Parts: sequence; structure tokens; C-alpha cells
Amino acid sequence: MSTKQEILTGAELIARGAIDAGVDFFAGYPITPASSIYSAMLSKLQATGKVAIGASDEISAIAMCIGASMRGAKTMTATSAPGLCLMTENISHAFVTESPVLIALGQRLGPSTGAATQSHEGDISFLQHIIAGGYTIPVIAINSIFNSYSLTIKAINISEKLRTPVVLLSEKDIIMSATNVSVSALEQEKQRAVFINRPYFNFESDEIYKTYNFNQINEIPEFLAAGIGTKHRVVATGSLHDKKGTLSKTSTEALEVLEHLNAKIKNNFEDLYDLDEESGANTLIISFLASDLSAKEAIKKARKENLKVSQLTIYSLFPVPEKIISELTTRYQTIIIPEVNFSGQYADAIMHLINKAKVIKINSQADLIKPERIYKEIKNAL
Repeated sequence: MSTKQEILTGAELIARGAIDAGVDFFAGYPITPASSIYSAMLSKLQATGKVAIGASDEISAIAMCIGASMRGAKTMTATSAPGLCLMTENISHAFVTESPVLIALGQRLGPSTGAATQSHEGDISFLQHIIAGGYTIPVIAINSIFNSYSLTIKAINISEKLRTPVVLLSEKDIIMSATNVSVSALEQEKQRAVFINRPYFNFESDEIYKTYNFNQINEIPEFLAAGIGTKHRVVATGSLHDKKGTLSKTSTEALEVLEHLNAKIKNNFEDLYDLDEESGANTLIISFLASDLSAKEAIKKARKENLKVSQLTIYSLFPVPEKIISELTTRYQTIIIPEVNFSGQYADAIMHLINKAKVIKINSQADLIKPERIYKEIKNAL
């Protein structure tokens, strides 16, 4: 087996994953730390003959992606929190028009413009409630540079399969850091990957096409590209509508479409996580993003000293993987949740699932959480 290696950043691996997954349209506006993804996509995607555009602002970027998606392209943009704020209305538009779009979000210290070069994990609660009306879109969290590749592919697949915008969540210290990556290991990841496309309507069918049609509430409507010149009409609107796309506020069908937007994600979404469970352990660490690697180092040290501890690494932050969290937290006395924000945003999002266990939040406002700090809490819990 070849031992050839490349020095790659998380941003470069995100770009490779996106291109391998079939992204053929990118629009973005440079903003640290997502500028690394922006530049990688512009150079790499254009080199394949696909479309990569530097937009005039973030609003234009996400709007271009939605338009290209409606024409059948696999689309992607990249930004950080200030740009995400500008994109919010159009992300809701993509959600209600069921237009697949991947939004790669590089977190940095906020609020407002904050500290552009300081890594952070503070956009979690914002993402949980980003869609007006209380809906949730999938949020996939990268925990390491190498996983940037495979999780990008998974995020794009989810967006296509469910016809929804998806956020690929990372942070400055993942995007802009570099490491040695085995070329053969990366190729194996590509060979193992499954690449999913949205369900398509047969435009030669005599059945009348409805843009948002479904029989069961959790079904994904079949897609037909807008403006391709068939006998079928594609009607897309961000306003409340029926299955044909006709404006409607209070009809039974329009309200059913609203229910469908939630049900199609909730009932078809597969939770992404890794479970490292040690027999006899009474302490569980729930971790994600870059804090996950610190947790792994702390657990490694604890186990060398015969301290029993388990770990749940969550990749799909939203929708919250309620089943596995509820099941696990009934079996442990102490739950440790490290995250780089001042309040423990994800801990708060899942607290209702934890009944009897003691919850220890390990928080940092601006600095990465060191393994020694997590190890100390493991030791204190025993």
C-alpha cells in the first residue's frame, strides 16, 4: 500500500469532499475562516469545468445557490456567523421551497464581527433556531481535519436525499489547520462513499407534475428542474402553498405541506455518531467539533490509569439524536459535555433528555479546551 501523504487543511478536504460528491455550483463571499473554503472551491471546482463564483455579498451567494439548485445543480456556499446572519432569510426560502443547498459554516468568536481568527463553538443555538416558525434543518459537525472529507460527503447526501438546506459546521482550528493525510486512506474513503442524488420526476410522464407533491407526510417530493422546457410546470414559492406550489394560507393541503416540511426530515434522518462504551463505566462524555479530540485524549489518559469512562461523539447535532442520548444517559451517573462557548449551548439543547445523571459543563469562552481539564473532571467524577 502506498504511504504517500499530503499536507492538507480542513478547508481543502471539505472542497475535495464536495467535488467528489458532485457539487457543480459554488457561490460565496470571502470571510474568515471560511475564506479558506471559498478559495479552495474557486480554484478546484473551476479546474473541473464547473461553476464557482465570487459573489458580491452573502445574500447574493445563497440566492445564486438556490437558483442553481432549482435548475438541478448540487450547490454549496461557505461563510461564518456574520455572513450567516445575512443568509438567514434565504436559508428559510431554500427550506420551504425544498431546494438542496450545503452551507459550510466556519465558526469564530462572536458576536458581530467578533474575533475573526479565534476559533469558537458558539453558533450552535443560532443554528438550532435558524428557520422561522420553529423548524430544524440538519446540522452536521466536523470533529477533525480528516473527517472534513467524509462528513462533507454525508452532508451533501443528506441535503440531496431530503431536499433541504444543510449546515456543515466546523470552526477555525479545523478549517485552517493542516495535517499529514494518507493519499491511500483518502482514496479508500472515496471508494467507500455512497453518492446520493435527489429523487427525480419522469418529465415524460403524463401525470401532472406538482412541485411539492407527496402521498405520505414524510415522503420527499420528486424533483423537476425549473425552466427545462417540458410540458410540465414548476411552481416555486417561499410563501405558504399547496402541493402544486399555488399560494394558500389556511387550506387543509397547505397546512399539510407545513407538517410535511418537518416530518420529511424527522422521519428520514439518520443520526450520525460514534459510541465508545466501556463496560462498568459510570461517566459518559458527550463531545463534538474540535472539543471531541481533547475528550479522546483525556479518555486515553484516564483509561491508562484504569479509570472507566465512555464517550459519545455526535456528528449530527440537529435534529438532536434523542434516542441514543436518552438511552445512554439513563445508564450513567455523570455526563460531561465540553464545548467552546460560555454557556454550554448544546448541553442546554439536550438537557431535557437527561433525567437523573449529574451534568458537568466544561466551557471556555475563547480557548480550546485542553485534555487535562476534561481528565480532571473525569477523575473528580469517580
